Amino acid sequence: MFADEIAARRLKTLVEHYMETRKRRHDVVSTSRAETAIREVLPNCPVSGKALDDMIAACAVEHGLGVLFDRSEITDSVS
Repeated sequence: MFADEIAARRLKTLVEHYMETRKRRHDVVSTSRAETAIREVLPNCPVSGKALDDMIAACAVEHGLGVLFDRSEITDSVS
């Protein structure tokens, strides 16, 4: 349980960091690209699929960014 909490906190921090770096040059965030970047750093991501998309989207909106939901359904079924 403790390890899950740490992984969830780390994921939230990574999503926040991704948004901070993206908002400097872009006004829209791709859920597919965000997921790819996050999984490079956190391969055993505790959240996947629509839940991860929703987390990315919520953070993007908090940072004033638009969201492009572009993760394919094929990728979703493999995760």
